[in-house]
Amino acid sequence: MAFGTVKVDTITTSTQSVTVDNLLDTADIGSTVQGYDADTAKTDTAQTFTALQTLNAGLAVDGPYKQAAETIAALNVDCATGNYFKKSISSNSTITFSNIPASGTVCAFTLELSLTGSSTTITWPSSVYWNNDAGQTAPTLTDARKHLFTFITSDGGTTVRGAALVNYTA
Repeated sequence: MAFGTVKVDTITTSTQSVTVDNLLDTADIGSTVQGYDADTAKTDTAQTFTALQTLNAGLAVDGPYKQAAETIAALNVDCATGNYFKKSISSNSTITFSNIPASGTVCAFTLELSLTGSSTTITWPSSVYWNNDAGQTAPTLTDARKHLFTFITSDGGTTVRGAALVNYTA
């Protein structure tokens, strides 16, 4: 069965007349007619964003918040990849921080260290100031234990405040 082509110049209803010209008025796209965008997020399905999202009005979370515990391969905490990091260390090591946001943006993260060596010493960046009265010195760590460190900065990493919860047996 074949269908032919029908040309319609004007459609008249009981309340208004619509011409082909004003039916296809491209000036309406984006104002009265939503334009097609293959990238438009749907609000009724889970979304995965692969680029930074800026939410200037804030973020309200009513439900679980998930952040993968990033296992750092080297001794560098890359602040662009998460806010919770894990590392197992068996020898003396120097920890570094990278990709800290520019001054004016808060960067906060937690580092979970498992010491598996003997007499392990950790050297921290000189920008770290510790929350103790012992001359801002890093805490003493015990081998064969887990240690939690939380760091926060808002000046691009010039001053990083560190807090420690040390010597967990599990």
